[in-house]
Amino acid sequence: MKKLFSAIIFSILAVATLASAAPRGPFFTPQRTLSTVEDFQTLKVGDTVAQVCKVCDSVSTVEIKSKEQAMEYCKDGAMLNCPSCKKKATVTVRVGPRPENRRRTVTYVDEHGEACMFLAKVTEVGETH
Repeated sequence: MKKLFSAIIFSILAVATLASAAPRGPFFTPQRTLSTVEDFQTLKVGDTVAQVCKVCDSVSTVEIKSKEQAMEYCKDGAMLNCPSCKKKATVTVRVGPRPENRRRTVTYVDEHGEACMFLAKVTEVGETH
């Protein structure tokens, strides 16, 4: 009786494990935002970038046509417009506080200094970074 009970429990666990590991078709991969100058330096001609406005909850896509265009999105003091609500965001670049970590963080702020927009590189569905 004890062996039968153990076999039933083992079978149930095996089926549950296999069912959870089964492929489910296309899946969503969270996209990593472009938050540092170094992220923008890795963009190539032909890459697609999503411009997400937090004010009007819209997403617009932009195709990178040159390296200069990519670097314009992380230039301190540059202006970026939302195509939907026409709000303007100012690019701010901050350098990390620790000497060993000098990452330059890019944020897009409104006239009140609050983050209002971000950019993310668009990849294929199911593709990893």
